[in-house]
Amino acid sequence: MILKELTLRSFRNYDETVFNFSDKINVLYGNNGLGKTNILEAVYMLGNGISFRTRLDREIIKNGNDNYFIRGIFREDNLSYDTTIEITYQKKSKKVFKKVFMDKKEISSRKDLIGKILYIIFLPNDTDLVTGEPKLRRDYFNMLISTISAEYLSSLIKYNKLLKMRNVCLIKKPNEANIYNEEIAKHSLYIAKENLKYSKILEEKMNRTYETIFQNENPYAIKYLSTVEDIENENDYIKKLENTLQEQIKLRTTYFGIHRAEYQFYYKDSLSRKFSSQGEKRMFTLIMKLASEKILSEYRNKTPILLIDDAMLELDNMRRDNILEYIKTLGQVFITVTEKEKVKNFESGKIFDISNY
Repeated sequence: MILKELTLRSFRNYDETVFNFSDKINVLYGNNGLGKTNILEAVYMLGNGISFRTRLDREIIKNGNDNYFIRGIFREDNLSYDTTIEITYQKKSKKVFKKVFMDKKEISSRKDLIGKILYIIFLPNDTDLVTGEPKLRRDYFNMLISTISAEYLSSLIKYNKLLKMRNVCLIKKPNEANIYNEEIAKHSLYIAKENLKYSKILEEKMNRTYETIFQNENPYAIKYLSTVEDIENENDYIKKLENTLQEQIKLRTTYFGIHRAEYQFYYKDSLSRKFSSQGEKRMFTLIMKLASEKILSEYRNKTPILLIDDAMLELDNMRRDNILEYIKTLGQVFITVTEKEKVKNFESGKIFDISNY
């Protein structure tokens, strides 16, 4: 999959700009603050519907305007026709209108957009996946698996909706909370099973990717803790919900389930969050993203677009060069840099001096 053309209108610092990209390497070069990351943000939004920087669309509009517009023209692997995705946002009085279109047909729900455009994004704060709250790790796996499986995405949406309604019942109508138990048990066990499955797949792909790049073997491990791993079937799950109801009412929440799951990341048998250096944490997330690219390529039979935003600043030159050489063997790449020498490996790519836009 490649992005052939990107149009931005009143988006961040861009008035109206059209970019035509290489189907391999695209280097976005320039000083900080010129708008390099804004381009990655726009591509991300075309595949996700929302920004990775803000949930407030009004912050994306260029100063002095009341709307923004993004258009991406994509070509899927081995297809002879293009796919066009557009996002429009406009403020009128106190109302806002945001719409997403695919080939001129409006997409009514964000879930219908997820998985249409495959991408992997590398960000400077990716080490938060190792050191941050468990929700960051859950969100990463949820997005990865949802991109592969529409069934998983549907189950996840249903689970979150049921959980929200059940938690409201625990506060307002506690005697009615158990009416949600059966459906919650079904979706929770399915989601836990899929997360365990893909955590093992990702671990294997990470080690294989690391070995390919550095000729070293098996430094990584991922352990998934679902909080329901001791439950064997739906009936046991329902019984646990019923037997702990009074405690849940007291705490005003359903305190166990896949919404409390955790992932533990290990480097050379040590818990990365506690014992890895900053460089090792950075390497873990880079290899994890590259392994995710392999998973998406294999399970979706499409090549993801790579979006790389200064994610290699903390790596030494040798490791950075090894990774960049590996990336050259993958699909379409967008990489932001402030110093051209950091991407000397990409001299054959298309370089955009963002100060000219």
